[in-house]
Order: sequence, then structure tokens, then C-alpha cells
Amino acid sequence: MPKLLSRLQAQNEIWLKKLGKATRFRGVIFPVNPTALPTSVFVLPRLGLRTRPREPVKARDLFQDPANRIMLVGNWELPLAHDDVVSRCFVLFQMTAEVSWQRRASATMNPVTGLPQAAGAFVELGPIWVSIENYTHGNEDPGLRVPTDRLRLITGARVQLGDVVNGKTVKRLNPALGVSIAEIE
Repeated sequence: MPKLLSRLQAQNEIWLKKLGKATRFRGVIFPVNPTALPTSVFVLPRLGLRTRPREPVKARDLFQDPANRIMLVGNWELPLAHDDVVSRCFVLFQMTAEVSWQRRASATMNPVTGLPQAAGAFVELGPIWVSIENYTHGNEDPGLRVPTDRLRLITGARVQLGDVVNGKTVKRLNPALGVSIAEIE
């Protein structure tokens, strides 16, 4: 069975190149049922990537597919065969824009909590690829009773609370699947 699966995979493989690197790898891109992922519901359709076990691919890698989409690789182990490692599976996030990313230059200690807090001017950390999705869970502002829209940011960059991405502040951070998933306002 594993030989048949690896032969079928080899027939469907395409060459993919990582962004900014000369590294190439082979893989199969396939559609994924969004409810199969272990995180909350995503807006954009999700894709999966199946590679051979030794291909140089890991979470947070960016690459461009043959359809010219920029993709971010996330961890996702999809069991295929019992103990046989025929291939590795990853989830892919389609990046929608390359945007600015800023963080405060220094940190001071909060006198009340004793925890570090950001201070000083913002420093540009460089443009990063992101996927920004608009999603609403029906949450209402308690005072105004108005539904509020929320923006979800998915990126391979190691963003932190208080960072400013695309002019919006990171309010909540949920690292999942090996990537950064944040709520921005």
C-alpha cells in the first residue's frame, strides 16, 4: 500500500520554490475541509500540502505556487497510514498582502504588575506577508449593543501583543498550527 501511495503522489507532485531562497521542493497541493483543522473557522478556503518525508519544508515557510499565490505553511499532521511515513502533510494559508510591521523600540517595567511593557517610538521590522480576514462571531459591544467586526491576521512572522501590523494593533494572539494567528483592531 505505501508504495502505491508514494507512486500516486509522485505523479501529482509539482516543484515549488520558497520565497527569498533558492530552495525548491516537491509537493501536492490539495483542498482541505475547513472543519478538519483544529482551530476556529477560517474565512478563506484552505489548502493542504503533501510532501515526501525528507523535503525541506516546515511551518512558517513561504512559497509561491504555480497559480502565483503566496502560501504560508502551517503544521498539520494528517494520518495517512498507521506507522508508515509515506508523506508529511501541512496546511496552507493564502497570503493576501505584504504589509508593514512595527514594534516599540524598548521595554520598561510596569510599576504595578512588574511585567515588561512596550515603550518608546515604533521601529519598522520590515514588510511581512499576511492574510487579513474579516470575521464576526455576533459579538456586540455591551454599551452600544452594536455588532462589532473583527479582523484576523495570519502570518509567519513572530508578532507580539501591541505590535502594529498594517496600521492596526495586535490585541489578541493565538499561535496555532506553527504560525501566528492574531486579532487586530
